[in-house]
Amino acid sequence: MSVTKGTPVILAALDIGGTKIGCAVGTSEGKILAQRRFPTDPAAPPGETLDRALGVLAELTEEAGCGPSACLGVACPGPFLQPEGRFLDVPNLLAWQGFDLVDHLNSAYGETLAAMNDANAGVLAEHLWGAAQGADTAVFLTMSTGMGAGFWLGGRLFEGPAGFAGEVGHLRLSAEGPVGFGKPGSVEGYLSGPGMVQVAEAELLRQARQGEPSCLEGAVITPETLCQAAAEGDPVAVASVDCCARKLGELCALLVDLLNPDVIVLGTIGTSFPDLFIPPALEVLRGEALAASYSRVSLVPSGLADRGILSALAVAREAHERHD
Repeated sequence: MSVTKGTPVILAALDIGGTKIGCAVGTSEGKILAQRRFPTDPAAPPGETLDRALGVLAELTEEAGCGPSACLGVACPGPFLQPEGRFLDVPNLLAWQGFDLVDHLNSAYGETLAAMNDANAGVLAEHLWGAAQGADTAVFLTMSTGMGAGFWLGGRLFEGPAGFAGEVGHLRLSAEGPVGFGKPGSVEGYLSGPGMVQVAEAELLRQARQGEPSCLEGAVITPETLCQAAAEGDPVAVASVDCCARKLGELCALLVDLLNPDVIVLGTIGTSFPDLFIPPALEVLRGEALAASYSRVSLVPSGLADRGILSALAVAREAHERHD
C-alpha cells in the first residue's frame, strides 16, 4: 500500500461495534481531529443508527474546522460480505442481519466510502501506525464483543474473496464449552467479552459448590470486572482468565504453525490486561507451535489508544488512495 504524500488528506471514520458507535474526523497520517461515541442500541433499525452517526460526523467536521472529508471509512463487525457491502449472520447485532450497509451509506452520505470487517481494518491500522509496522506477516485479534482475526500476509492485507478470511471466532477449540458465534467451545466462546463472562459464571458455580468465596458472587460480571478481580488475585477470576488465556495460546499456536507470522497483536481486552493473557498464552504457544516459528513471533498488545477509530480511518485512507 502506498503512503499518502504531501498535505494530509481529511478523512471520516465510523467504527460500528456491538456496544458503541465511534465517529471521528482525522487525517491520512492517523491524527484524530475530533471524535465522539454513543452506545449501540441493538434493537434500533441499523439505518436509524447510521443516520445518527452521519449527523455526528457532520457536527465533528464543523467542530474541527477541517473542511469536507475526502472519504468515509467504516469498520464493522463480521461476518461482513465484502463484495456486496452487507452483513451476514453477525452474531452480536441481530437487527443488522443481512443489512446492506454500503447501499444505505451511499444513499445517505453521497461521497466516496468503503467498509471493512473490523478485524481486517484493525490489522491495517496496526500495519500503518501500530505494533505491526514493518512486519511482513502479522495477525490482529479483536478480543472484544466478538472475536475475529485480521491477516497481513506477505506485505498485503488478506481478506479472502468474500471478505471472510480471519473468522477465527467460529473455530471450535473443545467439544463443549462457552458458546460464541453460535458454537459451543468456539474461539469466540473463550476469547470474546461475553464468552469470558460465560467461563467465569461456570467457574463461579463450580467453586461455590466447593465452598470457595469470590468477590464475583452476587456481582454483575463484565470482562472488565472479571479481569480486574483476576489481577487482584480472586481465585474464581484467576482460574477463569487463565482458562481463557490458555485457549488464546492454543489459537496462537494454530495461527503460528499455519501462517508463520512476525507478530500477533491483541486488541481490546488483551490490550487492557496483557499481563493476564500473554504469559499463559506464550507458555501454551511454546509447547504447541513449531520451535522455529515460535522463536520468531512476538505476542503483543496493541499500542493504539483509539484503535477502533484508527481502524476505520485506515479503511478510509486505503479507499482514498485506491480511488485516486
